[in-house]
Amino acid sequence: MRNPLSRLKYLPWRSLFLAGGLSVLLLAVPIDVLLSLVVQLRDSATAQLVMTLLTSPLGIIITFAIPVGLGALAVLLLERLDRSSISTGSLWGLVLCLLIARLLETALFYGAIQISELELVGIVLGVFWKGRPYWRSFKRW
Repeated sequence: MRNPLSRLKYLPWRSLFLAGGLSVLLLAVPIDVLLSLVVQLRDSATAQLVMTLLTSPLGIIITFAIPVGLGALAVLLLERLDRSSISTGSLWGLVLCLLIARLLETALFYGAIQISELELVGIVLGVFWKGRPYWRSFKRW
């Protein structure tokens, strides 16, 4: 009987962590910094507009669209770094790398490790939506 986790050793972890880390640095960190700066300006009209926008029903869509974009950006970066190794297994590895990078980022910014289910689902949907051409790549072999 084969060990199903043995394939994890052969994933391109360096490319996966690089793509996940770069996508968090390019998308999630600037958004978090921008939101923290806006929250500090409590009395300004811009801060009230952003708070109204994020507490409205549109805020749920916005908080879901950011992780979807994060996952799609990670796949784009992975295509630039190492297109030949992308498969269904490496896409799941990319999801894991994105979660680790996002958890590290929230630990550095907020001092606590936090990630919501909505964010997890958004990352998975973004990765597999953009990585759709690579879903059945294992059948080529």
